[in-house]
Amino acid sequence: MRRKKKTKKQIPSTFHSDLKWCIENDWQVYVVPSLSGPKIGVRKGGISSCGKDYHVDNNGKPHYSSEQLGQNVYKSQSEAGVEAAILMKKLREKYDR
Repeated sequence: MRRKKKTKKQIPSTFHSDLKWCIENDWQVYVVPSLSGPKIGVRKGGISSCGKDYHVDNNGKPHYSSEQLGQNVYKSQSEAGVEAAILMKKLREKYDR
């Protein structure tokens, strides 16, 4: 029996516009290194809170966010990076109004 070749996932062609949309809508999507392997982290409100759970800006306005860490463990950071780009596209499709 022949084995099917596993096709590598590629970064979507809309990556740059998806990234811009995430920044404009205060979403952070990033790769988190861990001992078991890289995972993907997501923060809603992460841009305005400077990537922290709580941040007070210069005007005294508080900003909150919380990290949601994905369950999948990837073989490499580049594989996780491609998945992060795909996740940005999915976020845009779901929340873009």
